[in-house]
Amino acid sequence: MLRENELESVRIVNRPFFVLSVIFIVLLLVSICAVSIMVLNQLKAPRPSTQQDTQVILSPGGSLSMASLPAAMPANQYTIRLPVILSGSVSVSEQTWKVTKIKLLGYELDGQHYDLATFTRIDGQDTVKAYCINRGWDTPDIGAVYFLNAEGIFVPLHEIDSHPIQRFLEIQ
Repeated sequence: MLRENELESVRIVNRPFFVLSVIFIVLLLVSICAVSIMVLNQLKAPRPSTQQDTQVILSPGGSLSMASLPAAMPANQYTIRLPVILSGSVSVSEQTWKVTKIKLLGYELDGQHYDLATFTRIDGQDTVKAYCINRGWDTPDIGAVYFLNAEGIFVPLHEIDSHPIQRFLEIQ
């Protein structure tokens, strides 16, 4: 009779542990499912691109149409994303300039003094003034060759990585 009472007391003592274990396992499974769904939704979401894209829809007949995609696209069309490439007829010689004059701290902007350089186009007589944008960097020698990029920044064509040469911003 003592053994039956012992078994019954063991069952009563183990019952809360069993119930708590089942609850913990159920919560763990629900958490895993929720995390899996969130990860899958993020993987399905389209990623933003840094380039401006043009959408081109190709139909099997070979005709191109520039359009935004409809919500439900027919199965016989294919989407191709092409980056927009801006082109111009500017030659390299038009963008190549040489330093003809440098005046240390010769330009004032918002109470700050910057080095001022005068650039002359290599294939012509056009001159432009620009101020330094990397204060503390080495000043170029007279005759140094620079490239004028699309943002209006003069970048040296030849420089050593360990001693970067000053870059200049064109004064408008």
